Amino acid sequence: MFQTSLLRINRKIVTNIMPKQQTDLLKIKQFAAKRENENFRFRVFLKGKDGNKIDEIAHQLHKEITPQIDCTLCGNCCNCMKPEIYEEDMNRLSLLENISSEKYLADYCEKDDGDIYLKNIPCRYLDGKKCSIYESRPTQCRNFPYTDEDGFISRLYGMISFYEICPIVFNLMERLKQELRFRR
Repeated sequence: MFQTSLLRINRKIVTNIMPKQQTDLLKIKQFAAKRENENFRFRVFLKGKDGNKIDEIAHQLHKEITPQIDCTLCGNCCNCMKPEIYEEDMNRLSLLENISSEKYLADYCEKDDGDIYLKNIPCRYLDGKKCSIYESRPTQCRNFPYTDEDGFISRLYGMISFYEICPIVFNLMERLKQELRFRR
């Protein structure tokens, strides 16, 4: 009985320290539609804050939230986005495909305003919800969702776009609203 009580106490403490993260993509999409105006108001609210302080809070939230969400069980970004491909990515991916960089560019990529992106949505490397080339994935895929990078305030429009796609961004933005006591 004592152990059970202790376990209950420990669970309650952990729950208070680390709130359960929302990972249901349907619910996230519904929240995103419902909170679209709120998120744009939050963007304006954040623009008036100290960028370094916001980075500090965002980085701390990233450290708390990211370990609780397994991206390899989600894969939603791979279903919704086309990553930009850099030269080193193209070289690495063309070797995986056993073709030249030029052929890789022609067959699997598209250009837009001088930038190069993977051509298809969902990503050709998505296998179920997992990346079939995870260790060799493009740089933008490695860095996504960019919540641990400096300059959070300068990327708010992107964060709002990613809010409905990525559980990490969704949870981080919601926690950031709480931390800053943003009025809904």
